[in-house]
Amino acid sequence: MPQSQQIRKGRRNGRRGQSMVEFALTFLLFISMVLGFGQMGLALWIKTTLHHAVREGVRYAITGATKSGLGHDASIRQKVLLASAGLIAPAQADSLIHIDYYDQNGAATAANDGGNTIVLSVKDFPIPWLVAAPLSPLGDGIEVSVSAVDRLENFRTPPAR
Repeated sequence: MPQSQQIRKGRRNGRRGQSMVEFALTFLLFISMVLGFGQMGLALWIKTTLHHAVREGVRYAITGATKSGLGHDASIRQKVLLASAGLIAPAQADSLIHIDYYDQNGAATAANDGGNTIVLSVKDFPIPWLVAAPLSPLGDGIEVSVSAVDRLENFRTPPAR
């Protein structure tokens, strides 16, 4: 066997498995990057969808309209549920969707009179992990809160809350 072939064969024997180790290390890095970008994309989509839902709810609230058989607050919650693309389950609506009214001086009030300010928010909505992350420094996950504010129109008679 020529000497050049012996040298090449000797190098190959010492490098067995190297490409597999390199592949494993780079593949883990690649997968973690893909999942990280996917998680950030999911979080951004959830936050923008919820923000759209509360804006729709505030737009509905300032008109004083109510759905048949529902009060003003229940109608607003229903509007937010419909605009949330199914993210908020109807059973979660009362615990996640918060409606607060403030008078012209900024003091909290229970009245939804015209001229008052409405603050509609979805608080502490949990963003699920794409992959279980038991060793994550973030623990159980990320929670987002969104809100929208507007002034109620003057109503002839305020709708029942």
